[in-house]
Amino acid sequence: MAEFRSSAMFDVTGWRVVVTGGGSGLGRIIAKTFLVNGASSVTLIDILQERLEDAVKEFSSIKKDLGLKGDVHVVQGDVASRDGIASVVSKVRNLGMGIDTLVLAAGIRRVNKKTFSPGLGLSKLVEAVQSLDWDDMEASFRINVFSQYYLTAGLLDLIGESAAKQSGKGSVICFSSVASKHTGQFVPAYQTSKAAVDQLVKIMAAECADLYIRVNAISPGLFPSNMNPMDPKHPDSNMRYAKEMPARRPGTEQEIASTALYLASPAGFYVTGQNIRVDGGRLLVAAGKILVREDE
Repeated sequence: MAEFRSSAMFDVTGWRVVVTGGGSGLGRIIAKTFLVNGASSVTLIDILQERLEDAVKEFSSIKKDLGLKGDVHVVQGDVASRDGIASVVSKVRNLGMGIDTLVLAAGIRRVNKKTFSPGLGLSKLVEAVQSLDWDDMEASFRINVFSQYYLTAGLLDLIGESAAKQSGKGSVICFSSVASKHTGQFVPAYQTSKAAVDQLVKIMAAECADLYIRVNAISPGLFPSNMNPMDPKHPDSNMRYAKEMPARRPGTEQEIASTALYLASPAGFYVTGQNIRVDGGRLLVAAGKILVREDE
């Protein structure tokens, strides 16, 4: 019955893991999770060198405290362009290691410069719709969608080699968002790019099905990160919505980390083409609103 123990079902001992956005936020949490659970190597990819250096300091301390032997590698690079992605792929390949799990956590959220609330009228609606910069929409798709596809494509042979050694082992974990499924906020650059990720995951999983290279996604709700600061008064924060959700709180580090661990480990070996939403019930209640007029 030992195979039914959680230590066996969620075992990632010896895993070789690559994480984009690994210098901070959810990517860093997930990378740390694999390290703590026995990964032989964790490679962090981030655009900012200082984030990577800070992560290495934390991970080195964790290794010392827990007596871990896993190696930590860093790759500084920008995944917002063709040349940047090519450079990142080259640097990862030059490390000379295989890849058991590729986690694509890098992302951005660009919002319209002006907002609209029910009752403000047509002129304010027009201002809000027109306030989204072309560059913000383009950058959202470059980072949130293009990078997930082209990094997977550039490293697919290494992931496939892992899948060939053990059925289910070689996998990709993309990052979407529950915002891809609701209209409760007007952030079209973010929402539409994440909706594209939802479909991309299904397509890539189907394309890789013959060799059973698994491709899945995680759609987080409200989790603290650089993109979503804990302070509800911060202009970039959505934490003001936390008390409106069934859970009535943001998610914890462990609640996002455990999902990634499940999808990568033997517990998730029979899962592909899926999108797991970890949102405390936000999607159940997030919806657009209209103004109820007295004459109606």
